[in-house]
Amino acid sequence: MGWDAGSHMGVMGFWWIFGLLTLVTVAWVAVLAGRGHGPRDLSAEQRLKQRYAAGEIDRATYEQVLTELRK
Repeated sequence: MGWDAGSHMGVMGFWWIFGLLTLVTVAWVAVLAGRGHGPRDLSAEQRLKQRYAAGEIDRATYEQVLTELRK
């Protein structure tokens, strides 16, 4: 009534599969968590407003680009 080689290999196989699935799941969650956090989610007007607010562009440039975006 002891463990034989066949059942021991089955348990080891289970742990290998479990470990691989865990790694794949963690990687998948990390990729999904990284999405949706960045400037690419902003509209062109929102990015333009941010640049103007940060002082990267002057008012004339802001208004000129805003006019072009709204065409």
